[in-house]
Amino acid sequence: MTAAPSEPARGRRSAEDRRAQLVRIGLELLPTTPVQELTIDEVARRAGISRSLLFHYFPSKRDYYTAVTRAAADLMWEHLLPAPGTPPEEQVTGMLDRYVGWVETFRESHLAFVRGAAGGDPWVSEVYEETRRRLVGVALAALELPDEPLQRQLVLAWFAFTEDLVGSWADDPTMSRPELLGLLRDVLGRLTDR
Repeated sequence: MTAAPSEPARGRRSAEDRRAQLVRIGLELLPTTPVQELTIDEVARRAGISRSLLFHYFPSKRDYYTAVTRAAADLMWEHLLPAPGTPPEEQVTGMLDRYVGWVETFRESHLAFVRGAAGGDPWVSEVYEETRRRLVGVALAALELPDEPLQRQLVLAWFAFTEDLVGSWADDPTMSRPELLGLLRDVLGRLTDR
């Protein structure tokens, strides 16, 4: 019996291509499934490989979950960044608007990411803290604030407030979206005198 033409092509994937495919599958599942709930069997089935072959590319579930979490954080980061040439006064407002949209779209996965970091999962915390540091840097630049410890601390505290408020608002919108964005921008302005 001869193999179907697609099977040899699948078998010839490089290790890098296969890892990228497996991470893509994880990302496709994230809108409905928090990363910690992804099943290796489902990912392997969708990739058309065995569970044991998945562990050839990722030594453990944690390694796979870390790769998917990092890829999701990178996508969020790219989504939130202001477009080149955006005036400074519009950068933070635009980032906030895109963040609210991100949480609305990926609510369960995003909450799992935030809670996983708060719960002490080291593999989530590392990615989470790195993403937050990058976003704080962008916010400081957009607000034309000095990158110094006090300003970083204030903007980081504002991010924590924003995550919590947007997460609960996505579940139970007690104000309009423009009101939410205005409140978040006002709180940031009060913290940073901007």
